[in-house]
Amino acid sequence: MVDAEQQGRTEVAFAWYAAEAAMLAERDAAVPAEALLGWLQPFLPQEPGLILDVGAGTGREAAWLAAQGHQVLAIEPVAALRRAAEPRQAGLRVRWLEDRLPALAATQRLGLAADLVLLSAVWQHVAPADRPRAFRELVGLLKAGGLLALTLRHGPAEPERGMHPVSVAEIEALARAEGLAILSVTEAADRLGRPEIRWTQMVLRLPDDGSGALPLLRHLILNDAKSATYKLGLLRSLCRVADGAAGLAEEAGPEHVAVPLGLVALLWLRLYLPLLAAGLPQSPQNRGAAGLGFVGPGCQALLAGAATPAELLPDWPNGGRTSPILPSRVMLHCARSPVARGDPIACGG
Repeated sequence: MVDAEQQGRTEVAFAWYAAEAAMLAERDAAVPAEALLGWLQPFLPQEPGLILDVGAGTGREAAWLAAQGHQVLAIEPVAALRRAAEPRQAGLRVRWLEDRLPALAATQRLGLAADLVLLSAVWQHVAPADRPRAFRELVGLLKAGGLLALTLRHGPAEPERGMHPVSVAEIEALARAEGLAILSVTEAADRLGRPEIRWTQMVLRLPDDGSGALPLLRHLILNDAKSATYKLGLLRSLCRVADGAAGLAEEAGPEHVAVPLGLVALLWLRLYLPLLAAGLPQSPQNRGAAGLGFVGPGCQALLAGAATPAELLPDWPNGGRTSPILPSRVMLHCARSPVARGDPIACGG
């Protein structure tokens, strides 16, 4: 299996780094972090912030960032490298965590929102098949307006180090998919003087502008403690409206947008009814539709098949069906639509 083969390559690479930890620590000490990270200096938080150093190695970058006054979470899967980093950390605000890409499961459980996530000489170790997930996990660790900074290594490498080709185009595509803005792309020679190796340095930002509410909602959905899933269903419905039915929204002042209640309700029903029908628990004391205050006769009728999924779509005035998840450029304002009017719907408590 490809997954098993890749896992084997990863373990071989970890073994190489464990065996060479002392050599790597000595080599890292020969290149000062301030020289290595000069390209990043203009983008660092002006006030003390939270920085995640993913693949922190021997701790050179983590120690330098902490010395600037920041709180640093250094994430490194190889125990020997973490031990080699100990001499650098005395008196600094650096916390170490054993975790690995692409999942970063232990990191995600902390529920952090970082000002900066740094991957210095790390991305080439992530298998191409794992990169979309790894990128999503990294973005999920950022606060609104937070930065993702990474270096890309171009050139040959020893097979036992588990490296893969990288490209700026790949990062640009991943950034577009996750809604990140690219702030800086620079090229650099290898600091160890290897002529066959060159580096690309990239800084990306998770926007916090006119769409700044979406990262906030995303953070709530992914990280906030919720005991009833219908709250998340409502947030997801609003995201669906923003993504695919923008033509039905109207500005209601400089900081507010009005959306039809009927549209939100229809989307919420389409998302939520399959979960109820499958008998899945929606709160700690619930299974299926039992024990939910919003489930009344109308909702029970829908669960019994009173309406098909197609019938839970908004109507145009001529009676034709239209999907609320079509691209917004084909969704036009229609004040006479039942959805726009916000007519009552059948599901009520």
